[in-house]
Amino acid sequence: MDVSAVLRRLAKKRPCYYHLHILYFVGLSLLGALLLRSFGTREGSTHSHLSFLDCFYTAVSAMCLSGLSSIQIEDIPAPGQVLVMVLMVLGGQVLSLVVPLLVKKHRYCKIARMALRPRVKSKSLFESLYRTLCLRSNDDLWLESLAFRPNLPESFKVVFLEHQAICHLADIVVWYLLAVHLLGFVVAWISIQCSSNAKSVLESKTINPGFFALFATISAFNNVGFVLTNENLVAFNTNSVLLLDLGLVILLGNTLFPVALRGILWLVHRYTTGTKKEVYTLLLEHPRKYYLHLFPKTATLWLLLAVTGSNALGGLIFCALDWNNEALDGLRPGEKLVNGLFQAFSTRSGGMNSLNLVELSQAMLFFYCVMMYIKPYPVLLRGEQSREDDTTLLTQSRRNLANDNTFLFLLVVFISISLNSQMEKDPRNFNLFAILFEVASAYGCVGLTLGYSCNLRLQPGHCKDTTLSFSGTWNAPGKMFIIAVMFIGRHRDLPHHIDSTTDMEKISRLSRRPSFIALTQPPVVVPESTPPV
Repeated sequence: MDVSAVLRRLAKKRPCYYHLHILYFVGLSLLGALLLRSFGTREGSTHSHLSFLDCFYTAVSAMCLSGLSSIQIEDIPAPGQVLVMVLMVLGGQVLSLVVPLLVKKHRYCKIARMALRPRVKSKSLFESLYRTLCLRSNDDLWLESLAFRPNLPESFKVVFLEHQAICHLADIVVWYLLAVHLLGFVVAWISIQCSSNAKSVLESKTINPGFFALFATISAFNNVGFVLTNENLVAFNTNSVLLLDLGLVILLGNTLFPVALRGILWLVHRYTTGTKKEVYTLLLEHPRKYYLHLFPKTATLWLLLAVTGSNALGGLIFCALDWNNEALDGLRPGEKLVNGLFQAFSTRSGGMNSLNLVELSQAMLFFYCVMMYIKPYPVLLRGEQSREDDTTLLTQSRRNLANDNTFLFLLVVFISISLNSQMEKDPRNFNLFAILFEVASAYGCVGLTLGYSCNLRLQPGHCKDTTLSFSGTWNAPGKMFIIAVMFIGRHRDLPHHIDSTTDMEKISRLSRRPSFIALTQPPVVVPESTPPV
């Protein structure tokens, strides 16, 4: 076998979006772990240093939106906390929602430059660069003008309308992200300032209320689950406004994002007049062709029904099973209801907890475990095609569950083997259900955990309660296996190609036709003389 030939073949092979996505996450996680370890621990912390494995675990958890921690967040110094917040943004919805749209827009603009490029050979390098810059600055302008010409052939018009659809959709998504973050942060900050209990908690931990509100908002929107306090939001379970605000941000950042996006497009389409109405009609009629998180009307209604039904069911089961639970002692009926709804919102993907989960009933914990395993969307994001079988919920569910079940089963077996000695010595903390709950949380990128309790130990001896995730107390092999679960969960249903439905080669051939070139030649003549340097 010729090794050099195989290497040359691999080098020529173009990497797909899926592989690039994995390399991006692994690379940033390693870099984040090195930086986090270099920052050390906060002054007065119980730990003198942070191990690389714990730093890598935390960085992967932030990038993969898992929210599990093997380091107490209060032990991380301020620069490290800012780094964790940056990792949440880089691995979260902000980039994953906007970057595919910008890549598509770039591809359409590249075709425009092929059509608009003057056929006159440049006399010098400076003149060539000047021509290129002139054309790049006019890409969007020319494509927009060409899209609405009355005598444009239908085959050409579709290309230009698709470019305009991508541009308008990118603008809407960016403004949506900014608006949700800004409103969520403002409401969270005001709710903290108006609550003496919340202010006293943050003051006792020397945490800035503004930074706490910003960190919590970004974590909620990206569905990570990290909060700047070790006990998460348990100390704020009487602040109903804060919980409802973060709960709504959790929904708008994940499960309700496609619903909100289609609703915005529908409103703009309804109140837009003129030729731009065609662009929004194209987006509403062929959503899967343009955006990974934009669904057809029927699938969007199913998603809204699934989110509403699952959250309502979670709230009802919580009220039925744990209304009089000791975890809710001291809360008024309204506050109990808000906490129950917040846990229902957070269980699907948010990962924040306002109650000590280990004190809840076993039936409630089993329901949360199932809800974490179920995918947030009832439709797959594997491809962007508007195919009939991709809108059949039963078909998609079977395909989704069959893909990762084998890997998860093997990882649970390996985790159980690596923790066998701890399961024998401490069976009430290290039991199979606790392991399954942790794996479901990591795979669902949720972040809920049962933690570790000294009160459950059977053998006497020195023990100190910790607010770490349950997997944060595991040995090194167990942590590596749970890191693998995080990666699998974050990359499930990711498409192999960022633009699977737009035949860019076909459009590129179309742009080289003489009729296309004649139609799209700009009236502005680029100066023949070389501009002054």
